[in-house]
Amino acid sequence: MTILVTGGAGYIGSHMVWKLVDQGERVLVADRLSTGFEWAVAPEAALARGELGDDVVREQLFAKGDIEAVIHFAGSIIVPESVADPLGYYGNNTCVSRALIESAVQHGVKHF
Repeated sequence: MTILVTGGAGYIGSHMVWKLVDQGERVLVADRLSTGFEWAVAPEAALARGELGDDVVREQLFAKGDIEAVIHFAGSIIVPESVADPLGYYGNNTCVSRALIESAVQHGVKHF
């Protein structure tokens, strides 16, 4: 079974990935690398670059393997940007999160 970590190339997400890998878990990282870094991802984890708001990208993620859980860190967090672009932040942090949850439910993932 695999744990999908979204935003797993960011500061908090990458630390979670390293901890999961250290515990022997199989990890799939999904990150668009807008603020995260490929070098921050544990080499034992699989990295899928892509936009979680894209239906095809989400379908490909869930088709990659037996995802048993999703740990969701993919969110925008820069306050001045959120003030300048509130709809962009709403789209990424709310709409994309909802779409990810819907995909997880459709694929029988019980832990989010």
